Amino acid sequence: MALIQSFYMNNRKKVGEQLKKNCIAIVFSGRVVEMSLDEDYPFFASNNFYYLTGIREPNVVLIIKKNMDGLVTEKLFIEEADPFKEKWIGKKIDKEQAQILSGIEAIDYSKNLAKEIGVVDSSIRLYFDFKIPEHQSFKTKDKNVQKFLKQCELKDLHPILSKMRMIKTPAEIVAIKKANAMTKEGFKEMRTLIKPGIYEYELAAFFEYFLKKEGADGLAFESIVASGKNATTLHYVSNHAKLKSGDLILFDLGARVNGYCGDISRTLAVNGDMTFIQEKIVHMVESVQKEMFLAYKPGAAMKNLQGLAKDLFLEKCCDAGFIPKDQDITEFYYHGIGHSLGLDTHDLCPGGDLVLEPGMVLTVEPGLYMEKLGIGVRIEDDVVITANGCEVL
Repeated sequence: MALIQSFYMNNRKKVGEQLKKNCIAIVFSGRVVEMSLDEDYPFFASNNFYYLTGIREPNVVLIIKKNMDGLVTEKLFIEEADPFKEKWIGKKIDKEQAQILSGIEAIDYSKNLAKEIGVVDSSIRLYFDFKIPEHQSFKTKDKNVQKFLKQCELKDLHPILSKMRMIKTPAEIVAIKKANAMTKEGFKEMRTLIKPGIYEYELAAFFEYFLKKEGADGLAFESIVASGKNATTLHYVSNHAKLKSGDLILFDLGARVNGYCGDISRTLAVNGDMTFIQEKIVHMVESVQKEMFLAYKPGAAMKNLQGLAKDLFLEKCCDAGFIPKDQDITEFYYHGIGHSLGLDTHDLCPGGDLVLEPGMVLTVEPGLYMEKLGIGVRIEDDVVITANGCEVL
C-alpha cells in the first residue's frame, strides 16, 4: 500500500515551517531525457518532489510561498491534457488526481506558471535544491521569469530536505521492510539457480523478473552479481561472467517498493561448498557485522563506526595471518561500513559527521576483498536506529 496523502501534506508543512519569511520554493518533478532519436529513458521523478507530493509524473512544478507574516501557501502546476499526444503516450495526471495524491487544493496548468512567478517581488528569497541531477532542475524559457530568478537571493533547499528524509516515519519504515522482504524472497528464489556454467546475467535477469512479477516498482539499483575476482570491484554491474566451480559469488540486490529501497548483500559458494580460506573470510565478515549491529545506536558517529570496523578487520586479518600487524587494512576493506537508505539507495545525508538518531535507516555492510585470492565477500543488512540500539529490517 502506498503512503497516504497526509504523509506528503505533513512533509510540506515541515518544509514551510523551516523556510525563511518572504520566500518562494520551487521543486520540479523532472523532465524526460532522450535516449535516441525515437526513444526516451524511463522517467524517474525527483525523489524530493515525490517526498513532498506523492506524484511521479514529468514536468510538474510545486511552488511553496511564505510571506512576510509567515503565511505559507502552496500551488501545483501540471501539464494540460493534449488529446493527440494521449493517443501515443497515454493520459497525463489531471487536477483531480493530483489533488487526491498530494492534498494540494490549488492546482493550475504549466502555461500559467510564468505569470505566477513573474508577479513575485524580486527582493524575495528563492529556494532551489542545488544537488539534484540536471534533468530534475527547474528551467524556464520565459525571459521575464529568467530575469526575476537572477535577481533573487538564492537559498539551498537541500539541507532542509536531507535532514527531514534522514528520520523515517513509521510508514516509511514499513515501506522499507516491504522492499527488503521482496528482496529477500527474490534472492531465495534466485539462489536455487546457482550452479557452475550459468552466467551472472542469468541470475540478475531472474531477480528482476521476480520483482516485476511480484509488483515491485523495479530495481532499487542495478543488481551486482559478481563471481570470483569480479567481487573485488565494489560496483561491478556488467554481470557477464560464467560461474565457475570453486568460486564465491557476491550478490548486492535491492527491490524498490512504493518508492522505497531495499539493499541486501550475500556471498555464497558457486558449487555449495567453500574452501577453508573462503569459509574463514566469510566468518570474519559475519562476525564483524554482528559486532557492528551492537555498535549502531543513538549517539554513535558514523566516522567512529567506520573506525571500529577497520580496527576489527585489522585484528581479525592479523590473527588469521592474512596481513602483518603494521599493514593498512584499507587494501582489503576499502568502503564505508554503511549509508543511509530510503527513497534513494544512498539516501540524502546532511553534510558533516553523521551522528545516529532514532528513526534513521542505514545499511551495515562489512566486506573483505582479496584480489590476489580472487575472493570478495560482503554481507549487508539494513537497520533502523531505535531508542536503545537498532533493529534489523
